[in-house]
Amino acid sequence: MASGRLLVEILSIGDELLIGQTVNTNAAWMGRLLEAQGWRVNRCVAVSDEETAIAEALRDAESRAELVLLTGGLGPTRDDITKHVLCRHFGTSLVRHPDIEARIVAWFERRGREVLQVNRDQALLPEACTPLDNPLGTASGMWFERPGGVTVSMPGVPYEMEYIMEHGVVPAMRDRLSGEGRLPQRAHRSMLTMGTGESQLANRLGSLEDELEGRGVKLAYLPSPGSVRIRLTAEGEAVGALDAAHAEVMERLAEWVVSPVGRVVEDELAAVWKAHGWTLAVAESCTGGALGAALVAAPGASGYFLGGVQSYANTVKAEVLGVDAVLLADHGAVSEPVARAMAEGVRDRLGADFGLSITGIAGPDGGSEAKPVGTVYMACAGPEGTVCVLHRFGRDRTRNLGMSVRAACRLALQVGQSTGEPAKPAGGVADSL
Repeated sequence: MASGRLLVEILSIGDELLIGQTVNTNAAWMGRLLEAQGWRVNRCVAVSDEETAIAEALRDAESRAELVLLTGGLGPTRDDITKHVLCRHFGTSLVRHPDIEARIVAWFERRGREVLQVNRDQALLPEACTPLDNPLGTASGMWFERPGGVTVSMPGVPYEMEYIMEHGVVPAMRDRLSGEGRLPQRAHRSMLTMGTGESQLANRLGSLEDELEGRGVKLAYLPSPGSVRIRLTAEGEAVGALDAAHAEVMERLAEWVVSPVGRVVEDELAAVWKAHGWTLAVAESCTGGALGAALVAAPGASGYFLGGVQSYANTVKAEVLGVDAVLLADHGAVSEPVARAMAEGVRDRLGADFGLSITGIAGPDGGSEAKPVGTVYMACAGPEGTVCVLHRFGRDRTRNLGMSVRAACRLALQVGQSTGEPAKPAGGVADSL
């Protein structure tokens, strides 16, 4: 293998990726994992389920990259041709692996399903490969040694690919690079900001960005709807400067930082609430349960989240949450008084330390001149009172719902910061990328 940083290329196989039927989340996940290892992803290419296209893309990738990763085309159906292309590419033939076939049979029997011959034939693998275990499915990963590097083929099912990468590919490549003295010293620090855009963040940092680069610390802005992640990266001896650099950036951007370790805002909310021993309940109108779903998406939500009320109709706001009918009649469901009453009502009804509410007009219809589409009120009720904020998002319904959930989590964090004595630091490891 060549010296220096490991160069990687990813080939994602499947017509469904090219026609927009399936989003290529595999490539994004692999990119994050590989970057965290300090390896450079040079290209990600989507390829059709066609022999010529796969073969050409494979030859092209191997001409540049030390590690080529293929996903997809390993299923039992006729359009899954990756194994056959790999046989021709490496000048080998398929051989049956009895141990793998036995595992496949057991996999089907545990699920009470018939084992077809096409399923058994997934134990046919190119003789030139080293099989990589896949206990989550029936298609094995395949590791090929070649002049100048390694090629690995994996199933396209995300959780199967992720298992093979984490338990097979990455450990084997790290062992290989370690033996060659090529494991990189590379580290990241990150933080998540909300409430402003990357241009304002860059303006606030000013010359600090150039100063950090002079110390070997590179800064990147990673914007997404409603937030910007700041990532600091250093290699070699400069890794020792990362913590000080992170502290300096934090000091400049403190008013916008919602997670000093780069967690997404709902995960930061969970960490802070659990560190304090607080409980939370939510009342949702326009988001219809999306806030609660975001909070319970991560394991451990039962440690702080009590539940929620989807109060889409005014009758539910009044009868379940106790919102005064006069408030609804005088101000409308999308208003500050109603948002406050919803937060206070759900806090009282569910016996939580904090109640968090969202009410708004997600669109694309239903707006007015006074309350256009994208108008969203949210409130957080806690031991020291209730805080309400108004947001005016855009006209896209899906975007408005996502922005509302994240903004509500940020509001809760802001209210929490002003409540009582500080708890022990909300620890844990966030996505460092």
